[in-house]
Amino acid sequence: MKNIIFIMAALVCVQLQAEVAVSTIWSAMPAKGTQLLTNGMEAKAIHEKMGAEVSILVDQDNDMHYVVGFSDWVAWGKFLDSMPGNEEWQSFWQRAGEEASAEISGTFMLNVPVVAKSQQVHMVFSWDVQQGQTPSFLALCQQSRKIHERLGASVGVNVDELADVHYELSFENWEAYGKFSENLAVDSEWQEFFGGANAEPIAELTKVWRLNRL
Repeated sequence: MKNIIFIMAALVCVQLQAEVAVSTIWSAMPAKGTQLLTNGMEAKAIHEKMGAEVSILVDQDNDMHYVVGFSDWVAWGKFLDSMPGNEEWQSFWQRAGEEASAEISGTFMLNVPVVAKSQQVHMVFSWDVQQGQTPSFLALCQQSRKIHERLGASVGVNVDELADVHYELSFENWEAYGKFSENLAVDSEWQEFFGGANAEPIAELTKVWRLNRL
């Protein structure tokens, strides 16, 4: 787990009670940040009426993470099929497109074997896993999960369509995360796990998101 110490010095489903999710990251156009969030909340209301679970979070770059969750991919497919015939959604989508308040900077289709508790603060660590090593990396995630939960974090594990892993920690607030980090830095079980995981790294950390829930 290359660079794993960086995670603790300081993987959109990140906050839903769903088995699968689609997380879309939206970057606002200049001076359009408020409009983006307003549109996000309007879209959330429509999608929830259509049967989806929806969460909206904002990261350290002020990008919006719009996460739609479902019980399985069949339910996601039915939701997608229903969108062209939903007049409320089509009206909103046309208006939002004309406003051009944001552009998509990333999309992740996620299987969610471990769901983190929905809280105000989420940290998501995205790992580029070596080909064929995802099962082994998930086993490491299960080991680290036990340690992190003992120290007060809620843990989520998300696997995307490329078999990369997004490891998530959620907390009541940033103070709780700070206390967790301080305790982790001196935890002997974590230090032993860290040493073993770094002996033969099978993944590389590519992105860290600091997220606040709306």
